[in-house]
Amino acid sequence: MEKGSNKHRKHLFLILYSATIIVFAIYFFFISDHTIKTHHELNRKIDNLESKITYTKNQVGNVYTFDQLHADSNLLEKYAREHLNMHRESEDVFIIVHE
Repeated sequence: MEKGSNKHRKHLFLILYSATIIVFAIYFFFISDHTIKTHHELNRKIDNLESKITYTKNQVGNVYTFDQLHADSNLLEKYAREHLNMHRESEDVFIIVHE
């Protein structure tokens, strides 16, 4: 009779263990502050902020405003040559990269 009792205890233990894991998973993924939805929203906010940081860094690097470039064609040409690496067809441009 002890063998049947041990089987019953093991079976009961497995049921309780499985139920505990399921309850914990439901709590963790849907009820707590660490839900999947929260993580998805935070990841989206992080991506948005990182793109804003990149945009701002690019804007800080620009010396001239759009209005200045639009008003002065020589300044526009200088900006295009220095920052966009543009050149005329008859020119060769060498870019030196400091490491």
